[in-house]
Amino acid sequence: MVWKAEKPNLSEKQTNFLKEVVRSRTARQDHIQRAKIILKSSEGKSDSKIAKELKMRRPTVGKWRQRWLDNKAQLTLLDAEEKGIDYKRSVLNILSDAPRPGTPAKFTPEQICQIISVACEAPEDTGLPLSHWSLTSLANELVKRGIVESISTSQLHVFLKSGKDKAA
Repeated sequence: MVWKAEKPNLSEKQTNFLKEVVRSRTARQDHIQRAKIILKSSEGKSDSKIAKELKMRRPTVGKWRQRWLDNKAQLTLLDAEEKGIDYKRSVLNILSDAPRPGTPAKFTPEQICQIISVACEAPEDTGLPLSHWSLTSLANELVKRGIVESISTSQLHVFLKSGKDKAA
């Protein structure tokens, strides 16, 4: 028995918008590719055939067909309730990549503010026999004050450089 992927049944509004995306000169390329996948899927074409036509991998085609099908209820609701730019943004959101987790930030915004604040202080005020901070001495002071558990000099450099006036 041959398994056949479910065919998305597009409303006229969805079809018209997806065709608009495909024809657009300003749309993102990933949205154009995904709109093409959905339109070809709605014609009943197989993932393999679509992948070959669009020069893509079959799992990618299947992923976006399934993403569209998984959002069928939301799309039906959008068709009924949304219009204009709100409708377009919502559909494009479905055609967009899911957020990627990445690693959590090591330093909070409050810590970064404290780091910059300490860097603006004169080292003499803390009792150190220095005329200005070196990255190493600043890192040691931040750990001593309990602002951070540890911080590399390269990370300090990034924080301090980003605060520089760009015009200077």
